[in-house]
Amino acid sequence: MVKEGSIVKQTLSSLKKRLNENGNIIQVQTEEGHLYNANCTFNPPASDIDITNFEKQTGLILPTDYKEFLKITNGCRLFDDINYGGEIELYSLEKIIEYNHKGYHEYEGCYDIAYIYQDNIVVNSKLVSQNERNYLLWKDHIDQFEEARPLKMNFELWFDRFVVCQGTKFWWWSIYTGEHYYK
Repeated sequence: MVKEGSIVKQTLSSLKKRLNENGNIIQVQTEEGHLYNANCTFNPPASDIDITNFEKQTGLILPTDYKEFLKITNGCRLFDDINYGGEIELYSLEKIIEYNHKGYHEYEGCYDIAYIYQDNIVVNSKLVSQNERNYLLWKDHIDQFEEARPLKMNFELWFDRFVVCQGTKFWWWSIYTGEHYYK
């Protein structure tokens, strides 16, 4: 049996190893065969005290696997094109507060934890409090939380797949079929 949080640790460790072995650059192949050189930037880890204070201050519940991520890196930027930048950011605790506690973003304990090319990855802390494993949602960055769609996974599973897909929005893949891919 795999311990919750161990996959996120292994995924981050392997990603950092690949970066270290290649001068902090990874060649990424995206959809339709495009190639680019990318780097990743990791923030210093959050402490247990930082995490506890966040939960007390916000009233939001952080999932166990996501806490393990924060203890390794309190947010990061992934797969930024070294020439053009990128739009993949997993938020630090401070940015979660900044982006989610302005009054207009709160919806029944949902909060954004990442921005991926105009999509937000969302934790539904109500589901976390009910010990549901599939608590992660995604929405367009201009959508309200009630418009978010279930990803049917937790953070650790999403993060592992996201890194394997090198920053590609794999949750969109089922939308594109042979019938309408070229439209």
